[in-house]
Amino acid sequence: MEGTRTAVEVTAKFFPLAFLLYATKPTVTIDGTPNAASWGTSSYNVSPGRHTVKVAFRYLWMKEAGANSIEVDVPEGRTTKVRFYMPPWMLAKGSLKEEAA
Repeated sequence: MEGTRTAVEVTAKFFPLAFLLYATKPTVTIDGTPNAASWGTSSYNVSPGRHTVKVAFRYLWMKEAGANSIEVDVPEGRTTKVRFYMPPWMLAKGSLKEEAA
């Protein structure tokens, strides 16, 4: 299908009272390739197939705070949506889930 995108869309959010996270930027790593992102929604073009998506951010001395990963299938010409949510406890893993199509 010409003119359609094959992509992974990542929405990264955090607990509202963890306002210090506004000073950080998440990193979205797809199949080992890191991509700078921001809190909110970012989209990444990928080839069709299975991909590993990891989201983390730098916080104080931690290089990968909240780190979590998920494997997703991305069909040709479709966008697979993934949602990352960081709870207020900075030593916890962030929740990372694929959204229903």
